[in-house]
Amino acid sequence: MKRQKFFPWRLLLAITLGHAIPLSSKGEDAQPAIATPLTLDAAIHLAWNDNPALRALIASVASAQGEVVTAATWSNPEVSFAPGFELARDPSGAQFHGDFGLEQTFEWPGKRALRRAVAEKNVAIRQLALDGFRSQLAIRVRRAYFNLLATRERMSLLEQRLTLAKLFAEAARKKVEGGFAAEFEATKAEVEIVGAQTRLRDARAQHDAARVELNSLFGRAPAAALSLADELNHRIDLPDRSAWMEDALTRNPAIKIQEAEVERTGLSLKSIRRSRRPDFTVGPSVEYTRDEQIVGFGVSVPLPLWDRKKGELATATAEQERALAELENLRREIQRDVTIGWQNLIAARESLAFYTPELRAKLKASLDAASQSYSAGQTPLLLYLESQRTYFDTQADYFDALQKCYETQAAVESAAGHSLQSTIELPLRHQ
Repeated sequence: MKRQKFFPWRLLLAITLGHAIPLSSKGEDAQPAIATPLTLDAAIHLAWNDNPALRALIASVASAQGEVVTAATWSNPEVSFAPGFELARDPSGAQFHGDFGLEQTFEWPGKRALRRAVAEKNVAIRQLALDGFRSQLAIRVRRAYFNLLATRERMSLLEQRLTLAKLFAEAARKKVEGGFAAEFEATKAEVEIVGAQTRLRDARAQHDAARVELNSLFGRAPAAALSLADELNHRIDLPDRSAWMEDALTRNPAIKIQEAEVERTGLSLKSIRRSRRPDFTVGPSVEYTRDEQIVGFGVSVPLPLWDRKKGELATATAEQERALAELENLRREIQRDVTIGWQNLIAARESLAFYTPELRAKLKASLDAASQSYSAGQTPLLLYLESQRTYFDTQADYFDALQKCYETQAAVESAAGHSLQSTIELPLRHQ
């Protein structure tokens, strides 16, 4: 028996482990922008509709459904016709002679049912792979969406820093021209502008890379314009750890796929055992001559002398044992990944909690006061620069911590196979 092999859970595990999946783009870079700013829900549904890899899995389900029809279909009957002539010596002459036959092969009872059950289980596996990929795709879109938001906010922060550096340079230039400061202050101000421009350029590059990543999940051209409607106000909550772990082991699509694969290999083993039972072919036959017609009914059965399916049985048995071992190993890997992801998410949330709105508000007030005091000549250069550096570095660290929260959330959701549902509020935008 020729056995069809399909391992969609490999694809799902690759996503779970964060391996890249090549996605083709449907258009060129001139692809038109999306008309309205995307919300997170709209972005997820756009990926579900247009992602090429998702469409490929949908097609694979339809392909497997065709295999079910094939497995349930009876073999066609065979008609045989052998015309000829019968020669006679006494009296000499010839007359028409023909053999006609009709045969239908009947499989041993249960063979077709098992073959169909294997095909139906293959459909179930592919459907589970499709559902799992759709869930993982939503997690990846959410991660890329918040990553793009975070880079947008970081870019806005650095634009503010550049503006402030230019104002500082203007104030320093006036002080130098008025003889109230050394030339070094003007030179230092120019250095601050160069540093701010460099950081802003890097932030824009990160923002462009984040946009490319999100566009690729939509199946759009990498450089296509993209506008997001939401702000960094996502909420993350953590359920009970033990309940989350148990939920991960029961709801994870990868485990469901592997459990279905264990069932499929078991059915395949039964099917091969049943295939050792011989099929039989039956049908009527007619031998025709002008003077005589002979009607018969024949039955043919192969003798299982040489081919006892020993090789197929050994292969199927080993495949089932491998599927069981992979299921056990997969459970352990998911427990490991969820535990690590959980710990990382706890640490990321705790780090983020240090950047309270009150702390960031104080730093902003201190920066404003230092800026005004420096312009009035009441604050030395080094103190003003330290106030500026402290504010912007802290804000940048805050966005890094926020982005890390989104990254670790996506990692634990990917390992568990589903999203976090309940929520608690995280610190929001910079002030």
